[in-house]
Amino acid sequence: MGMGMEAQGRAVAFQRMLKERKVEACVIENPVDLFYLTGLELSEGTLVATPNKTHLFVDGRYLEAAKEKASLPVSLQSLEKLQAFLKKEGAGRLSFDAHKTSYLRYKELKKRMVLHPWALPLKELRVIKDAGEIEALKKSARLLWQGFEEIRRSLRVGMTEREAARQFEIFCLKKGAERLGFSPIIAFGANSSMPHYRSAETRLKRGDAVLIDIGVVVDHYHSDMTRVLFLGPPKAKMRRLYEAVHAAQKEALKLCRPGVKVKEPDAAARRVFRKEKLLAYYPHSLGHGVGLEVHEPPRLHVKSQDKDLQLKPGMVFTVEPGLYLPSVGGVRYEDTVIITDAGYENLYPTVELGDAILQ
Repeated sequence: MGMGMEAQGRAVAFQRMLKERKVEACVIENPVDLFYLTGLELSEGTLVATPNKTHLFVDGRYLEAAKEKASLPVSLQSLEKLQAFLKKEGAGRLSFDAHKTSYLRYKELKKRMVLHPWALPLKELRVIKDAGEIEALKKSARLLWQGFEEIRRSLRVGMTEREAARQFEIFCLKKGAERLGFSPIIAFGANSSMPHYRSAETRLKRGDAVLIDIGVVVDHYHSDMTRVLFLGPPKAKMRRLYEAVHAAQKEALKLCRPGVKVKEPDAAARRVFRKEKLLAYYPHSLGHGVGLEVHEPPRLHVKSQDKDLQLKPGMVFTVEPGLYLPSVGGVRYEDTVIITDAGYENLYPTVELGDAILQ
């Protein structure tokens, strides 16, 4: 099934949701959501959906291509045409994405229409990946693993973090990645204690930990993974962190199955860290959804808005416990999993401590 047909099916599912929730009309303008519903790459546009019809409004840059490729009616963008469509459909109230709509756009729409805020209207649909999305996510993950192995092969005493990051980027682009999902986090030694460190000119030394947090985009879909390697035997404190993080992830993965609440895997990881008296060094959530964006719902945290959401087949998210000792180093171990009917599928091979030590 092509992207256009899959997008058409998603648009129909969205209309069905509108009908079930008694939403008269909803406007979608976030470019990622527009791609999800149309299969078109638009930097700007407006899709309006009612329970019975959808219509796409674009500016002149996209009009010809959209009319040729879209499976729904397309018109030149204007507020007057948007109003006319809503009037024809008998929609007196327009829902909008409260998380993505700018204040200026809100004021512009409010002058002409009765508005109703709706936070992330496509969240319920996008959180469950369809077969085409899962295929793309797996393809992206396969390429990412190749990129990780390229970094692993290339690590040598004296190279800088930026050199490793550049080599990874060049390798992945040559192998077919559209782009990187984010700037690679490659942190040597004590730099690994900063969860979202920016790779710099630090040079690799014997005995260093090497934290590698990387992602690519393939067929529009992201991948995300973190591993920690050691150039020589790890120091005692870093070995302890590595073993505790692995143990926490294993406990969290046991709860990655349908029917479990989103908060429960994170709670399981926290119990391990609490037992090891390391919980104070775990500053982030257990994971996040992955798809058309590298960070999507659900957010796996005991206090997140999604905490009581039940895991369902088709959900895709990271499981990435981490521990960070300031001025010493940090360990984060991140996999991406797909919830299945039977439990979960991990998109990456396991790297136990013995395999993480480079001689």
